[in-house]
Amino acid sequence: MSEDAQGAPEHPDGIQAPGSLARTASLTEIRLAAGFLTILPVLPRAGITPEALAASFGWFPLVGFAIGAVLAAENLLLTPCFGDALAAVLLVLTLSILTGAVHLDALADTADALGAGTNRRRALEIMRDSRIGSFGTAAIFFFLALEIVALATMSETRRTAALWLAPGLGRWAMVAVSSRIDYLRAEGAGTMLLRAGGVRNLVLATATAAIATLPVFSWRVLTACAAAAALAPVLRAAYRRWLGGVTGDLIGAAGELVELAALLAMAAI
Repeated sequence: MSEDAQGAPEHPDGIQAPGSLARTASLTEIRLAAGFLTILPVLPRAGITPEALAASFGWFPLVGFAIGAVLAAENLLLTPCFGDALAAVLLVLTLSILTGAVHLDALADTADALGAGTNRRRALEIMRDSRIGSFGTAAIFFFLALEIVALATMSETRRTAALWLAPGLGRWAMVAVSSRIDYLRAEGAGTMLLRAGGVRNLVLATATAAIATLPVFSWRVLTACAAAAALAPVLRAAYRRWLGGVTGDLIGAAGELVELAALLAMAAI
């Protein structure tokens, strides 16, 4: 049995083996997830199917924990040099840059949309507007302030665990909040992500999050996981009651809020 240029085994007639095709598909889905969640230029240049795009949503927590691993390593380097407070600021800055601050923008848009109250049409119009209003500005300020203070109050060891944990739980929440709920846009990336695979994506995301917590497992980590598991369905129910479904902004805002809840849980006890 020969191998192709990428090392994938082939049948004698040149057709890839089923196991090789599955691995290739999974790698494509992970690259798509990383391309959505970070500024890294990892998106495939061609061959992106709607099915692969939808399936990539289940890998969001894996990318979140990869982001957490980068932050945890950075924390071990920065804290001895700069101390807790400055290290916390630099870590939050790194997180914002690495993710392109896209979910901070989603949080701001969601906060601005709250000003529309129960006027569904007006709320959706506000979230579509690229400008940030006073509610959105305040939301970003307090969100960043709370993350920085939460990280600064932790010991180096606890902060390392929190940095590994929180981004992954936040991305898990994005999958959980959007599971089996209407998407309120007729077009856009969110429509493609949520078009299929809801149960499969939630199972994959939950399994990934559960496995990823094992290396740092403690009663504090368990508390943070419980906070994330409690907040995600509350946000989902709130979105359904408020607007009848979700948008990309609402999903991104849920990820940020659960990420913050996990950090506060790690800092509070």
